Amino acid sequence: MNSAQAIMFLKNNQPFSSDTEAKFEVIQKYNDVRVHFLNHPDPQCIPLFLNSFGEGSGFGVYQLIEDVLMKFSIEQVLPHLITALKSEHTGVRYWCSHIAASFPNPRLIAPLINLLSDPDPDIRCAAVTALSQIEDHRIIGVLTGVLEKEEDPDVIDLIQEALNESKIEAAIP
Repeated sequence: MNSAQAIMFLKNNQPFSSDTEAKFEVIQKYNDVRVHFLNHPDPQCIPLFLNSFGEGSGFGVYQLIEDVLMKFSIEQVLPHLITALKSEHTGVRYWCSHIAASFPNPRLIAPLINLLSDPDPDIRCAAVTALSQIEDHRIIGVLTGVLEKEEDPDVIDLIQEALNESKIEAAIP
């Protein structure tokens, strides 16, 4: 496999469909593409990977995509990540909100705030985690405001945990 073939495979799978046994062979090829770009980084793969996530876990491959993205600078990843966080596809928003935690940057605050009202509580949890990694004074106010409206107990617990850690860190000179 060369980079052109790998890019074409990703272009043809934007995003993947839900996990099914019939898709297992395609996910195996997706993993081969991941390994290719892990060994031969090419910035063309960044937006393609970020928009490839379907529903489910990709048989365990989706969580490994972050390793490829970590080969690139935050400047290369950030514009594509911001766009992907606004995707109409739940799988893309879910996995990209997880990836956002590894690229903490104030430019991610607005798209992550939007995800705090996503209907999927798992996406809201991932957005809270990603926001808690960004060193910005606005985060405490954002999370405090969301806490007042949030109804899901898991999301509430995660927000409270993030706020407690933020207040401890803010108190350390």
